[in-house]
Amino acid sequence: MLMLCWFYCIPFAKLLYFALAPLLFVFGLFALKRGIYRQRAGLRLASFLLMFVSALKFFVFDIRLLKTDLLCAGGFGFAPALCQRGFMVMIDLAGLIAMCLVSFAIFHFYRRTLPNSKPPRLRPEDVNLRGWANASLLTVCAMIVWTLAPWVSSLLIGAVPALFSILQWQHFAIINVVLLLIGFWKVESCDWTITAADGRVRRIDSAQAAASWTPRDTLWMNVFLFLVTLALSYVAHDILT
Repeated sequence: MLMLCWFYCIPFAKLLYFALAPLLFVFGLFALKRGIYRQRAGLRLASFLLMFVSALKFFVFDIRLLKTDLLCAGGFGFAPALCQRGFMVMIDLAGLIAMCLVSFAIFHFYRRTLPNSKPPRLRPEDVNLRGWANASLLTVCAMIVWTLAPWVSSLLIGAVPALFSILQWQHFAIINVVLLLIGFWKVESCDWTITAADGRVRRIDSAQAAASWTPRDTLWMNVFLFLVTLALSYVAHDILT
């Protein structure tokens, strides 16, 4: 168990550290959209703070840690002159300049979202949420089949077809991430309320309406299936290669 943790947990923790900046930025965008549609000024401010922290981590800290590995020890075939101290200082300076520009853009968009405007109320049908949820489910199922297919073919014919080395699980993972992000972005645009017979407004996700399966539930199920399949695909690809 300790050896498995060393081979899989340590690289995953390193990947998670460097992926934290874009994850925080995307989370900030979702929080911003919810703050706009829910008319919550505090949530909008928190979203811009998250985006600022993610930009600070990437342009100030991550670039300083990644520049040597990517340019000098990454095996990308760059000229040795790029690994000199002068060029490394230029990269740090470019990161600081990019941080200033991104901070200015974040502050500009924050000022534009200060007015508490009321966006149009959309239903799940208006944004085709069911179609995006079903498309995400199909790609997750395709990724599951593509992960199991090499093992089935190795048992039946004793070899893995070359097609599985051309179209790998990473391609399905990227498509799944894009579809899931689009689906949840559509969710934030929807008005999850209903008008009862007595005229009162109730939320769709209340206890009375929770028995019905909604496209949002399909998206959350896709997230669970995708994460499990992603972990199994990584391990299976490592074993096969």
